[in-house]
Amino acid sequence: MLIADCGSTWSKIFDTESEELEIIQTREMVSREGLFFDRATGHSAKGRCAEFRNELISLAEGALALVDVPDFSVVDVGGRDIKYVRFEDRKVRKLDWNLACGSSTGATIELLGNYYEIDFSSLGPSKEWINVTCGVFGMEKVLELVSTGTPAGESVARFIHGMVRNVFNFAGRPEVLYLSGGFCDNYCFLGTFESYCKAIPLGRTVPLEGLKPGAGDRRIDDDLRTDEK
Repeated sequence: MLIADCGSTWSKIFDTESEELEIIQTREMVSREGLFFDRATGHSAKGRCAEFRNELISLAEGALALVDVPDFSVVDVGGRDIKYVRFEDRKVRKLDWNLACGSSTGATIELLGNYYEIDFSSLGPSKEWINVTCGVFGMEKVLELVSTGTPAGESVARFIHGMVRNVFNFAGRPEVLYLSGGFCDNYCFLGTFESYCKAIPLGRTVPLEGLKPGAGDRRIDDDLRTDEK
């Protein structure tokens, strides 16, 4: 069975028989002729799979498969959005999705990192932060800092700090927060979170866990229907 999480910038593809995982840029994924998935989620998966799963549902099912505590929150910071799920007694109590601005998403950080050739595996956190309620204005602030003598790494670290504040507030300011997505590999992002709460990275493949055969058996849908009664 071939399953995939096809995001706006990165795609994660998993073969359940060989257990091979492939992480590629989405532009490469869409260029592959004949690539079709048995089950998939993500912005770029529609029309490329036999069964499409909602992204929030896949994230929630995957989180339940990986986390064994009864009450917890998980947030996925993707290339163009943030997804949040809150569980109480292992049942969904809140789902949220932010598509409003790129200020707190991976694509903005990738642009800055590529432009300034920054290695995020070694970039340390900054105690200072930039207000990044708008991605474009936040990038402009980074450019301004660099032009006035602040090192590029420090300037981008301040942007990441502002981004962490946004994610922390979006998730309801929890004491413990499980993280999903590419930022689980970002040393600066994780280090900055230590100033706000205990952040536990789950890795980049959480939604894939929710797509695996037998995962969830639509438990999340049942939770949502129960809440509506």
